[in-house]
Amino acid sequence: MILKLRLSLLIITLSTLFYSCQKEYSLEGTAVGGTAAFTFIGTAGACTNAVIAGTYQVGTALGAANVVTIAVNVTTPGTYTATTAVVNGISFTGSGIFSATGAQTISLTGSGIPLAQGTFSFTPGTNGCSFPIIVSSGGGGSGPAVYTLNGAPGNCTSFVSGGTYTAGTPLGATNIATVSVNVTTAGTYTITSNTVNGVTFSATGSFTTTGTQLIQLTGSGTPLVAGSFNYTPGTNGCIFSITVSGAAAAAVFTYGGAPGTCTNASPTGTYTAGTALTALNTVLVNVNVTTIGTYTISTPVVNGISFTGSGSFTATGSQNVLLTGTGTPTAGGVSNYIPTNGCSFPITVLAITDFFRCTIDGVARTFNDAVSADKIAADTLEISGYETPAATSPAFIIRITKPGAITTGIYDRLSQTAPSTTFSLALYNDGVSNINWITALSSQTGAFSVTVTSYTITPNRITGTFTGTLYDNNGLGTGTKAITLGSFSLPYQ
Repeated sequence: MILKLRLSLLIITLSTLFYSCQKEYSLEGTAVGGTAAFTFIGTAGACTNAVIAGTYQVGTALGAANVVTIAVNVTTPGTYTATTAVVNGISFTGSGIFSATGAQTISLTGSGIPLAQGTFSFTPGTNGCSFPIIVSSGGGGSGPAVYTLNGAPGNCTSFVSGGTYTAGTPLGATNIATVSVNVTTAGTYTITSNTVNGVTFSATGSFTTTGTQLIQLTGSGTPLVAGSFNYTPGTNGCIFSITVSGAAAAAVFTYGGAPGTCTNASPTGTYTAGTALTALNTVLVNVNVTTIGTYTISTPVVNGISFTGSGSFTATGSQNVLLTGTGTPTAGGVSNYIPTNGCSFPITVLAITDFFRCTIDGVARTFNDAVSADKIAADTLEISGYETPAATSPAFIIRITKPGAITTGIYDRLSQTAPSTTFSLALYNDGVSNINWITALSSQTGAFSVTVTSYTITPNRITGTFTGTLYDNNGLGTGTKAITLGSFSLPYQ
């Protein structure tokens, strides 16, 4: 094709004029799209490490400051919306995009007007965890309240502790200390305890009436060691004690379906021979927990890959565990993976197929028409392809050079400012505008990198990834195209 010949000649000319570049590593991935799959950490109990912000008063509309942050575990990237039911006149909702899997946090913003005073529970989604919202009565005094803590300077009167306290485990929304106060002047208050063993208790709000009342202080921090520790809220407060247990013991659980096939095992991601796994390659395995505690699950390495997962079970009963795959499959086919004393689940690995693809400015593109990998010389290899057979088809070319011979490793962009004899040079042409977008060749700072992950002689095949920035005006301009998620696997001539 004339276009390919012209582009190839241009790239040859450019590669003889300049030397190479800076290091940047790339990871193959998948463009985010569709609806995310995730679970709330703490399902079906209290949300783990929920953080509640803002004040909640009867008759006062919620605003942007009324936010609850909760932890989730994402198994499939994509868009999400999480909403609670309306309770006591208010609800919480949040939406966004998960671009990766694993443990993350989401923020839910409150709306509505609280109807009554008290503590109310909210659960996002149909299978979410729960978090408490404490609503105070409205109409308090405008200035600071005047009050004493009942029991001061001795033990707090009517003290009640909530939640569990374990050394090394961060506190959450359920870690609450309830104390009694005697209010003589209504108004606002802020009460904070001393910090002991890495933990503090605090509360902010308004007293709208005088007399004896209960307030809830929320704990924060992570207990350092086990033992019993005393806390004093305020400067002239009473004293309450919190007992911290030792680090969680190992959980006791069995696998659903063991010793046979795992019950409802659910793998995600694609598995292709020669392509390293990413955080998108996961498997959900069902277990039945009889004793809560910590867990670590791993499978042996089979066909170059294995699966692992760790964490803590905070409740007994049937639940799912997320295992994440690592390694690079060596061959196509179906292999079974079995955790110690566990059930087995199959993973299907696709055989290597020829492809040359990337994402350009957020749009996934494939250059598989007339695609080829040509060994120009012992030290130079060129990969090229078109999107379609049309004469005006977009085209993409990558050339890598290494003295002596091509091998696996990193090939950073050709550069005047950081000379090297091992380099890459890339070119994109849309086939219509006659503009060549090329890796930076002058003063631009945008990097470009090709990672050859596999280079075999029998059979002749090169596999790898690439990412970076291309510039217009044959690599000398200011217009850019962002190249991400680039990958290739081709036989070379």
